[in-house]
Amino acid sequence: MIRTLDPLRDPRWRELVQRDPRASAFHTPGWLEALRRTYGFVPVVYTTAGPRDELRSAIPFCRVTSWLTGRRLVSLPFSDHCEPLVDDPAALVEILDQVAGEAQRNGCRYIQVRPRSEVGAAGTAMFQREEMNYLYALDLRPDLDSLWRGINRNNHRGIRRAELGAWRHIVGHDARFVRAYFALHVMTRSMLGVPPQPLAWFQNLVQCLGDLIEIQLLLKDDTPVAGLVTILFRDELVWKYSGSDRVRNRDGMKLLMWKSVQRAKEQGATSLDLGRCESAHVGLAEFKEAWGARRATLNYLRYPALTADRPGRRPRVPWVAEAAKSVVPRLPTSLLTMAGRLAYRHVA
Repeated sequence: MIRTLDPLRDPRWRELVQRDPRASAFHTPGWLEALRRTYGFVPVVYTTAGPRDELRSAIPFCRVTSWLTGRRLVSLPFSDHCEPLVDDPAALVEILDQVAGEAQRNGCRYIQVRPRSEVGAAGTAMFQREEMNYLYALDLRPDLDSLWRGINRNNHRGIRRAELGAWRHIVGHDARFVRAYFALHVMTRSMLGVPPQPLAWFQNLVQCLGDLIEIQLLLKDDTPVAGLVTILFRDELVWKYSGSDRVRNRDGMKLLMWKSVQRAKEQGATSLDLGRCESAHVGLAEFKEAWGARRATLNYLRYPALTADRPGRRPRVPWVAEAAKSVVPRLPTSLLTMAGRLAYRHVA
């Protein structure tokens, strides 16, 4: 029998996340609470465990309800991956089939699961692989000299040039750091032709994740020119968000990332998650590989499957993307941030 629980109230979810080696920062109650506070997504865990049993074989989802894009279940929104914490393939099939049946009865447009491993992406008769992405990770167990040799020469030169300047690396997570990073985030998203995530998202991440999250800034003459939002869960560091001032920042981001690697080593991290990359995004893939990161395949699962008569997503039109890149950078900051506040609760 499949049951549900509230992962924000049931202490068994926190206990499972702490003891299961497959769990990541995206499974934590803090991440789920930040999603709830910012976007109104309701977290729910489906499990084979009884109400008084030790929690095992469980998958977290968020119920997303949007007047614009409909209802759906996602595991999990704005998370590059979320491995099902399931003990065996039979339990995975049992849970997913139950979720699919409930979603169908409740009028959900679709369900998406974002496993990290091939085991988690095995699928069921109902769930099919939806899209292939890549996940880049860097093994931090070698010493710093070995990690340095794994970085490409262009990054070497950029870091060395930056080290000659009067840069200052600071780390924190109070309101000043959030505001400083957000300004850089807006600059970067504007250049890319993409609305920024809302300020409230970063404020809630800091409040909900506590000591797990850091904002690392690189300052030039006391002005932030590059920023990283990192999350350290157990021994894995995640580079979740980055932003920079394209005018003042010359090689500053490269230096900041190298300092982040050094700091991760000091904190005992053994791996660095550089995040997801779409298979068509060659430039981003090359950027991640330039740090010595290794590529693994991410296969998301979806129900119902995408078919010719149920495409699920509109095809990307190149001229639309190019137009966005041209128009968005010209928008005032106030309009750009408003667009982000309105858009992201509908696109998870």
